[in-house]
Amino acid sequence: MVTKTTIKPLTLIAFENNWCAQCYTERPVVKNIQQKFAADLDVHLVNADQNPTLTEKYGIYSAPSLVLLKNGEVVEEVSRFVDEQQLTTIISYYR
Repeated sequence: MVTKTTIKPLTLIAFENNWCAQCYTERPVVKNIQQKFAADLDVHLVNADQNPTLTEKYGIYSAPSLVLLKNGEVVEEVSRFVDEQQLTTIISYYR
């Protein structure tokens, strides 16, 4: 049986660290956003310390940092904590 894979137009990469207090606060925001935009958004939580190649690729120097891609291209980068309303606004803009 062949199943159809849905490619979502938006991807959110959330860079975090285990020792980062703001990252613990950001994680539930990202998970809520993942549920809210499930039809349009792929979400990846990435430990920045354990993924140096990916952090270098996106120029990540602090955590939490968020990178939003649309059709594979970076459209927004945020290198600070953002609340759910702010993140909703950012994602809604690019939908």
